[in-house]
Amino acid sequence: MESAANPKKTYPQMTVLLADSSDIVRDTVANMLLDLGFDKVLQASNGEHALHILSQQKIDFIIAEWDMPKMNGLELLQRVRADKRNASTVFMMMSVVIEQAAVVQAIKAGVSEYVVKPFTTKILLERVQRAIEGPQKANSAAKKPSDASGASTDTASNEPQQLRILVVDDVADNIQVISDILRKDYKVGAATSGEKALKICAAEPQPDLLLLDVMMPDINGFEVCRKLKANPLTQHISVIFLTALDQTQDMVRGFELGALDYITKPVNPPVVKARVKTHAALIQSVKQMRQQIDTLQENYRLKQQISRILQQHLLPPIQTMQQALHQLEQAPDDSNNVQRQSSELRSNCSYVSMQLEDLLALTKQE
Repeated sequence: MESAANPKKTYPQMTVLLADSSDIVRDTVANMLLDLGFDKVLQASNGEHALHILSQQKIDFIIAEWDMPKMNGLELLQRVRADKRNASTVFMMMSVVIEQAAVVQAIKAGVSEYVVKPFTTKILLERVQRAIEGPQKANSAAKKPSDASGASTDTASNEPQQLRILVVDDVADNIQVISDILRKDYKVGAATSGEKALKICAAEPQPDLLLLDVMMPDINGFEVCRKLKANPLTQHISVIFLTALDQTQDMVRGFELGALDYITKPVNPPVVKARVKTHAALIQSVKQMRQQIDTLQENYRLKQQISRILQQHLLPPIQTMQQALHQLEQAPDDSNNVQRQSSELRSNCSYVSMQLEDLLALTKQE
């Protein structure tokens, strides 16, 4: 499976270790990584199993779920960073947790990238690229003029984008009515069968919300919802069922499958607007929280880069200048000493000035 939003990238020399307790998640992500061009993807069902594999062979890239039995992802990360052989290995954490404290824990433990579940194919591939190549290169490569629908694909933008809603109904008139109600505020697409809806949901750009008719030929709404929620690449898509009044007793089944809500037919425009608006606000809130996690990671990286520049490139020449001044004070009448120390001071002043310019450029870029 290849993301339409990202250029094809290959990592033919890299071996990935994928740790997750879910067989479905491991198989899905492993296939994506192989399609991305990785040489080999090894799988572990828990942290201890992953640690055992690490002790047996060289691993270039680790992707681990936070919540695992025996040893969770954070404990695995800490063990990896404490081992000199793997201290610099790229490590990406997957988690359903969207909490600042948890993300900070992972960042302080040395995580390379943090991705929140459930995620789209596009998001996962961007995070993989960013973890390996660094945020600046990855963001530059990911920027495209537009996607297939004309929307900007610049992932660094914090501007809220219109939500994508897919209306799924085998009756074209029903689709038209609902589309007319929502088109002003959302990007509305349509599918006249469950099979078409599943294909649309599997491709980029994915819809954020489905308005899904329950009774359809071939594949009904319940089966569409079940398949969406069983697939790690589509389970994030929210579902609202469209149902006739005499079918509302079946909605318990819909909620058990993962649907958020239902709207009765024939639809009432104010009700449709209100229900969709409520869930759209929740979807946007989750997106904003994901963006905050990205910002948190970028800020921490910036802090580390600034600290590295200060410690490695600014403090040493300043110390050298202090020594030169001390030498001048010790022998102020020695012309050779004055000339030598003055040259040293000029050289270090020029170097410090250059480093400060780089530091200012870095902060502006970030």
